Formats: sequence, C-alpha cells, structure tokens
Amino acid sequence: MKRNVYYLLLISSFAIINPTCFGSEPTESVTINTFYCDLTISEPVLIELFNSPVMERIKSIRQHGTLDYVIKQKEEYTRYGHCVGVWALLRMYGATLEEQIAGLLHDASHTAFSHVADVLFNHTSLHSSYQDDIHEWFLKQYSVDELLARHNMSLEAVLHKSGDHCMLEQDLPNICADRLDYNLQEAFLTDVLSRDDITTILNDINFADNKWFFSNKESAKKLAMSSLRSTECIWSSDANSFIYTWTAQALRRALDIGLLTLDDIHFSTDPVIWDKLWLSDDKIIFDYLKKIVNYEPIIEKPGATTPLTGKFRGLNPWVLENGELQQLTDIDTDYAQEYNRVKTRIIQTARTKIDASKK
Repeated sequence: MKRNVYYLLLISSFAIINPTCFGSEPTESVTINTFYCDLTISEPVLIELFNSPVMERIKSIRQHGTLDYVIKQKEEYTRYGHCVGVWALLRMYGATLEEQIAGLLHDASHTAFSHVADVLFNHTSLHSSYQDDIHEWFLKQYSVDELLARHNMSLEAVLHKSGDHCMLEQDLPNICADRLDYNLQEAFLTDVLSRDDITTILNDINFADNKWFFSNKESAKKLAMSSLRSTECIWSSDANSFIYTWTAQALRRALDIGLLTLDDIHFSTDPVIWDKLWLSDDKIIFDYLKKIVNYEPIIEKPGATTPLTGKFRGLNPWVLENGELQQLTDIDTDYAQEYNRVKTRIIQTARTKIDASKK
C-alpha cells in the first residue's frame, strides 16, 4: 500500500526549509538552511522532494536510534539532518542533479531507530544495511517514483547503491559525501571539531577523477582521527552494541504480542514507537527499556562472554603530497598506528564482557 500520510514530526535543527515555500503561490526558488551553509534551489523536483512525506518522516528518525536516549548530545541529529547535509556537500562540490537527489534520499528508508533494524532483521553484512536492501521498495511506498516521473526522472537513476554515484558512495576506508557528512556532524556534536576546523577541512578536500582527496595532510589527519574516535566511542561502542540488541529484543517482543506491526517498524517514527513501548504493560518489554535507559559502561569480567561485533568505520583519506596521491597511513606513522589499533579492536568477533542483563 502506498504511504500517503504525513506524520507529526519534530523539526530538525540542522536543515529547515524556508517557510515561504509553503505558501499557496508557486515559488521559483527556496532557501535551504543546512549544517554547512544556506543553499538556494530552483529545481522543481528538489522543491517537491523537500516538501514530500518521505522527507518529513525522517525528521523524527534519530541518527543513532535508541542510543540517543542514553548518550545526550548538544543538538539533535536526525536522518533528515544527515540527508540534507549529504545533499549540501554534493551540491557544493558540483554533483549532478541525479546524484544530489540520490544523496537527499539515501537514508529515507531507515526504519524506526535506524540501524537497530540490522539487529532486528538479522542483517549481518558489513557492506550494507537493512535499509539499503529495502530502499527501492520503500521509496515506491511513498510514491517517490511517481514524483520523479512528473519531472522526467526515474527512480533507478537516483538509487544510492546503483554504482553510478561515486561522489556519494565509496567503499571504506575511502571518503564519500555520505561518510564525510556524518563524520563532520558527529565530530561537531561531540566537540571534537569546531566550526573553524570544519571550514578548513572543506577548504582542503577536493573531488576529482572519482576520488575525494586532501591537499593538506593535517586536515586529512584531523578528519581521520575524528573518525576513529567516533567509531570507537559511539558507532561501534559497547553501549551501541548492547542498547541496539536490547531495543531489537523489545521490538521483537512487541511484534510477537501484536503491540506493533512490521508497517509500524518500517513507516512510523522513533517518538511514536518509543511511546508505544513505554505505554505497554508487558513486563518483558519494560525490562528491556529499563536496561536501555539505565545503561552503564560494561565491565570486563573473565568467564562471562557476550559476543559483540562492530563495523570499523575509520577513514584512510587520500592526500596529494609531492604531486602524488597517497593514503594517510602511508605518510603518517602515528596515524597508521592508531588506525590499526582501533581497527583490530573493532573487528574482533567477540569481546569478553559481563552480561548486563541484570540491570
């Protein structure tokens, strides 16, 4: 069934549409306030997409899922803020309209609580996420294919994993617009990078011959070091692993007892699902929620093992030095050592931790 219902949503602090575009009269241009700068659009397809239900929904999908209910940041970071940030970078660096749209929509298919779905639906690939697998189907549920057709464009041309959008998508440890945005916004929110740092990084990074690269090694290292910190302390942290697992178990229980449906998981939003879980009188669900909000760092204890796996998201940027492109680990020994330390720790298939189920 096509999804044609607008949800009541929170407005993202990172990207909002100038209210003039909601008037009854046609608007020739619209100003979009992004994390990086204000950008003016006049393309009708972009204006319609920014006002579409599929984009409205992700204003209430948090970037970190239920981890955001435990680890507070100075501002809310939503999938909408991230998607608009990616789109902004693509536009700033000269991407085609199709690639800009692919970037704008690339995370629209995230379920409630984002990557919790990877645990819930047993998606184990480290090269893609559950939302990537359902992306085309999901956009069709919101009639994005019909919206694009009205502007003589096809859905297939704006699929982010099609292989046609190398400014947007690259394999790790390379930089791409998606990876560049979430690293910059994450580092800013955790006070690792300042606004001035971000400006310098963007001034020193370039895209040519299908590759992002730096003209300054120090800027490359500043971004790369922040990627290691975010990987170790947030994205692949113990807290992330446990909280995502407990959330998935709560959702699985809610599905089993009929409290939630698969449509709820796919098409509803974080606040709606979170409230439904808390308002349930089911003790099993309540116990999982209690463990999430009362989470404390897990203490290592020999003999009690809980398998924890994580995705290593460390960056190894290309740097133009002496007229030649080289990866940062090849020209900076200190970074190579830290890169390998974090990578070794994250890709372990299991770490010995105390089972915190008693919390």
